[in-house]
Amino acid sequence: MYGDKMINNFPNVVVSNFLTSDEIVEICLITSQTTNQSFTSSLGHNSWHIRLPDYLVKKFTDKASEIAGEELFLKEYNVSRYENVTSNAGNTYVPMLYPHTDETFKEPRFTLDYQIRSNIDWDIVVDDWKEIKTFKLKDNEIISFSGTHQVHWRPKKIFKDGEFVEMLFMHFGYKKYQDEIDSDYIKKVRDHAAYHKQIWNQTEGPSSNPVSWKNNA
Repeated sequence: MYGDKMINNFPNVVVSNFLTSDEIVEICLITSQTTNQSFTSSLGHNSWHIRLPDYLVKKFTDKASEIAGEELFLKEYNVSRYENVTSNAGNTYVPMLYPHTDETFKEPRFTLDYQIRSNIDWDIVVDDWKEIKTFKLKDNEIISFSGTHQVHWRPKKIFKDGEFVEMLFMHFGYKKYQDEIDSDYIKKVRDHAAYHKQIWNQTEGPSSNPVSWKNNA
């Protein structure tokens, strides 16, 4: 279930100045104290599997439900930091996000990407099946989309050492739609992502990690 008929139900909205300065500090403090950490080598980012206080979960959930026009509940979330990383073995991993959908989830997800802090601009691109839209997200801003139904990515960008982007990724489930996504639709959206990835691969810059060079200019 939940294929084509849901495509147009996912608005892409940017919300500015969403959190207070104290709330941002709290998220950063929680992240710094979280030991449950992982590194995604293909995308060149570290992730912290944090636990937010209930009042922040409610604040994000209320905003997601308002944008979606549906009652939602928070299912998964984590903080991720994109930056150049050199492993102990000397391999270099750089930030990248190729065109994809979030196939790790079997049921529909409504996604909020919240930019915590950064010192570099890095666009987010979303294909809503009608048009391809580019968003220049700033710190303390949210963008909404469907991670499972809309192909999304970032253009290739060379980070200098010391440049970074920190994000809070939040994936919400629907009260109304809890069955698994239709397998035919999964194939359709996978083919759509592959089309975009073929174009993305041809743009300037590395297409996979680790890379054999690093730009420190």
